[in-house]
Formats: sequence, structure tokens, C-alpha cells
Amino acid sequence: MNSLKKLYIKAGQHPIKSAIIITLIAAGALYVTNRTVTDEAPVEAEKNLPQVTLSTAETFAGGDSVSLLGNVRAFTEAAVTTERAGRVTRVNVTLGQVVRAGQVLATLENAAESASVVQAEGSYEAAVAAKAQAQAADARDTVGVNESQNTLTSAQNTAVNAYKSAYTTVNGIVLNNIDTFFTLPNGQIPGLRLDGVGDTGYLNDERVNYQRLLPEWQNKANALTVNSNIPSALAEAEANIDRTITFVDTFIRLFNRQSGNGGRYSDAELQTFSSNFTSLRSSLIATKGSVESAQVALDNARDAGTRADISTSVSGVPAADAQIKQALGSLRAAQANYAKTVLRTPISGTVNAIDLKAGDFVGSFAEIAKVANNNALEIVTYVSDKERDFLSVGDTVSIEGEYEGRVSQIAPAIDSKTRKTEVRITTENTNIKNGQTVTVAKEVSASSTKSTAVIIPLTAVKFEIQDGFVFTVVDGKLVQNPVKLGTVRGNSVEITEGLTATQTFVVDARGLLPDTEVTITQ
Repeated sequence: MNSLKKLYIKAGQHPIKSAIIITLIAAGALYVTNRTVTDEAPVEAEKNLPQVTLSTAETFAGGDSVSLLGNVRAFTEAAVTTERAGRVTRVNVTLGQVVRAGQVLATLENAAESASVVQAEGSYEAAVAAKAQAQAADARDTVGVNESQNTLTSAQNTAVNAYKSAYTTVNGIVLNNIDTFFTLPNGQIPGLRLDGVGDTGYLNDERVNYQRLLPEWQNKANALTVNSNIPSALAEAEANIDRTITFVDTFIRLFNRQSGNGGRYSDAELQTFSSNFTSLRSSLIATKGSVESAQVALDNARDAGTRADISTSVSGVPAADAQIKQALGSLRAAQANYAKTVLRTPISGTVNAIDLKAGDFVGSFAEIAKVANNNALEIVTYVSDKERDFLSVGDTVSIEGEYEGRVSQIAPAIDSKTRKTEVRITTENTNIKNGQTVTVAKEVSASSTKSTAVIIPLTAVKFEIQDGFVFTVVDGKLVQNPVKLGTVRGNSVEITEGLTATQTFVVDARGLLPDTEVTITQ
């Protein structure tokens, strides 16, 4: 270049020479430029080759991880539910309060049940006193006779009350519950307010029959005394209760048939009606049980009186013992009914939920509170078949990426609802809370996987009509390697034939063609 420059300077003094020199300089510059482009072209071509990443099935499995969602719950947790319907008179605890096992959480209205307990206690104490009298005056036959008469009178009074109570229960169910589904319940055609599905005629006729049955029953209940034909009255009461149970069962069947038919009531309302009528049916069955118990007690009392009359020389002590057992049974039954109105926690712990306040009316078997031991928590999660292969009891896992946990239990079978396997994880960390949803993760090493199958990412497979192929790299070019496909598992697929666990393949085959030169990257 320096020589050309000198020539150019000298040529300034001669125009013809100057033109020749300028032409030579331009030719030299063009030569240099072309040479540079020619030298750099292979570099550019090399840089434009497709870049691929190689891996093996063994490496792919070793780099996998398990990531799950789990729910935190207490080891010991109890839902407190009602056994009968009633109005709440008192709530004794607040949300978050620590309670001990057996502590009263709330009380339902129980004036009648409390009175029954007092009455049963009196009967029991009377029976105990009667035994003492029988022991003190074993030779006095009149004592046994008088006691049996008292027992008979008590049984008769109980039977009369059971008969009247049966009327009250049936009358309330018909007027307060069944009649809501008739347009004119006291008309000649009551008018069913929902699709009878073949039972409309029966329900209308039956409601018309109750127009006569209920007033007659009420008159008989008002006139019934201990001197009346009590066994006949109790048999009539049982028959009426059975009839009402059939009435209620028909409505329950209709409610369950109405669902999804787009009728007058929504599915949610029909479900509520069915639940309420099921509770009414339970009430009728309990009422029938009271009538039957009254009949049995009456029969026992009469038998006791007959035995006392026939054999006055027999000691009154055994009879008194029987009366004590009978009175004790009545007392236990009254106490059991009373206990249903007192809602207690079966375990010690913290009140995590209580949806109740004084004045509320709750139905039968309604959940009103949850009590749990929040200091002893576990995480419950569900895993797929592939994830199950990577977990074992005792494995350490990461919770929320911060805390450590340990797999404590793995279900031996798949859950029928979730179609997954339940896994429980324990942790000593106190930062997680009962009811919280947390992430659980475990890194999986190649040596820890239990699966011997060859599993590769879906991106590595070029699919064909049947099965497909993967790419391998031979002498810098892509080579097709046919494979037979197995089960697809999320973003991966099992290879049953054509590829070993240690054989390399191209991780991402998308957009690549056979015999293409490629550059291998890490």
C-alpha cells in the first residue's frame, strides 16, 4: 500500500500515469476485500449449522424431580355434629379456644329432656326404695301387690303420654312439613305442588284421609286415661305412625326423582327437602319406638301384678330388682336423649371452626364445629404412578422450598376417587398451619429411580403413523433411529424397543431433518 501511495504522489505530476495508478489501486483494494470475504465464509457457514443437545434416558431420569401440592391437616381432628334438631340456647367456646376432651361446646334447647331425666331418676329412686321395703317386709304380701300396682299405674301413665306424644309428632309433620307441598291441603283435592311421577293420586287421597284421621286422633288423645283400653290405643298409634312413615317415604322418593327435570324446585332445594324428610322419618321411627317401649313396660307391669296376685307368699325382692332394672333402663334412655342436646368435643385441641350462635336452629347430623390438635400436623398429597416410583417411606422432601419433611406413609393401593396414590408427609416445622396448601418437591437422582423403563422427553421423538424415530449424531450428521413407543407420561414417553438407557439421542428433534449437519452443544 505504501508503494501505491508513492506512485500516486509521483503521478500527480503526469495525468496519464495518474489514471493508470488509480486503476491499479482500485484493483488492489477489490482483491483484498474479496479475499477477506472468502476467508470468513467458512466461519459464517459453520456458525449457521443447527445446534443440538444430546442426552441419554439414564441422564433424563436422573435429572427429573417430583413437584406436588399437599394439604396440611392435624393428626387428630374431630368434627362435632348434632344428633338431633333443635335451637341453640348457649355457645360456650370461641374460635381458636383450646378445649379438653369432653368439654361442652354448645347446648340445644332441652327442657323436655331434662324433665324426662328428673322423672326417670324419681322412678329409679322409687324402685330402689321399693326393694328396700321388700327386703324389710318380705312377709307382707300386700307390699308386693301395692308396688306392682304403682308400677302398673306408672306404666299406664307413660303409655298415655306416649300415645299423646305420637299424635303431636304426626300432626306436626303433616301440618308443618307435608302440607307445604299441597296447594289446598284441607280441600277435597289438595293439589300436589310437584310431579307425582305416578303417586299423585295416592298422595292427594292420603292427604284427604288425614283430614279425618287427625281430628279423630286428637279427640281420642284428649279422652285417653289410665282406665281406657290402652293396648288398643297404642296399637292404633303404631298403625298411624307406620302410615305416616309411608307417606313421608313417598315424598322422599319423589324428591330424589325430580332432580335435573327442570321442575318447580331446583336440585339444591330438592336435596334439602329430601334431607329434611329423612330427618322427619327418623323422628317418626323414634316415636314408634317410644310407643313400643310403653307397650312393653305396660305388659311387664301387668305381668308383675298378676304374679303378685297369684303368689303372695313369694318374696318381693326379685320383683323389686326387676323394677330397678326397668327404671334404670328408663333413666339411661332419658339421659341419652338429654346428652344429644349437649354438644361435646371428643378430643382435646383447638377450635378451628365453629359456625354457631345462640338462637340458631340446627338440623340433625349438622356439623357445627371442628376441633384439632394443631401442634401435630401432617401433609397429605396424591401422586401419579410415575411419581410414586420416585418416593419411598423415609425419603426427605422440601416443603415450600424452605422446610424439610419426611415421607411417613404411602398407601398400598390407588384411591378410587382420585385415581392416584395417597402419600403422607410429616414435618417438625411450626411455620405451616392447619388447612394450608403447600408445595412439596423432591429431587430424583438416577440411582434412586425404581423404574427400569427407558423414558425420554416427547420433544426427542419424531412421530410417524406407527411409533416413530429419534435422532442420533454420527460424524456430525443426524441419523434416524427407529423406536417403538410405549406409555406417554406427561411430557415424556416410554421407549420399549430401539433405544437403550445409555444410548445418546437428540433432546429436541423439532424442525430437524435426517442427514443434516449439526453442531453439538452441552
